[in-house]
Amino acid sequence: MIFPFFTTIAIVLGILTVYMRQSTKHVGSDMKDLWTKELKANGVRKQPLTDIEYIEPDFDQLPFDEETADETLLDYQNKLNSLRGQKIVNLSNITNTDLKLKYGVANLEYLSACDENYLTLVKYLYLWGRYLYEQGDIEKAKQVLEFGVSVHTDSKAHYRLLADIYASDFDFEAIDRIADEASHIASDSRDAIIAMLKSDEFLRNPK
Repeated sequence: MIFPFFTTIAIVLGILTVYMRQSTKHVGSDMKDLWTKELKANGVRKQPLTDIEYIEPDFDQLPFDEETADETLLDYQNKLNSLRGQKIVNLSNITNTDLKLKYGVANLEYLSACDENYLTLVKYLYLWGRYLYEQGDIEKAKQVLEFGVSVHTDSKAHYRLLADIYASDFDFEAIDRIADEASHIASDSRDAIIAMLKSDEFLRNPK
């Protein structure tokens, strides 16, 4: 019984060794491809940005209250006001390497700033809308959240809160409408958001 046992151990160890070698080769190959791609990207000269789709929010449609003494509210409003006149682009589904390959290294800093503006936009629209909702100002909360949908925010929590407001009013047509709007989202969260909004479970028991 001793020899078969050790023979089995040896076979298992042999299989693991072969597997580890193959895995290492695969990881090494992937890393090599990534470095090759990165080196190529770093050599691309500045390219035109003619196909960039800028987001141009009309901030005057938002319910700003400049006279409020609420510091939280003022902070959210100031963050959004700081975006007036700034270039805003959602580039969350594109890596820096791919940006450099397509538009050149010289454009990376500018495009990163545009993407950062987008992240600021969607973050503070959601925070503002949620804060208004928590304060019981449902109509203004809905206005802010609907504005976020109009600029194609990719925040799942944003759509969930707005859909929750609609569901509480039994306005399921509005949920269908924002599900259709969500089809224009450029990032990977689009399908998950649409699936959530079209879920029968969500409509029966909004969260």
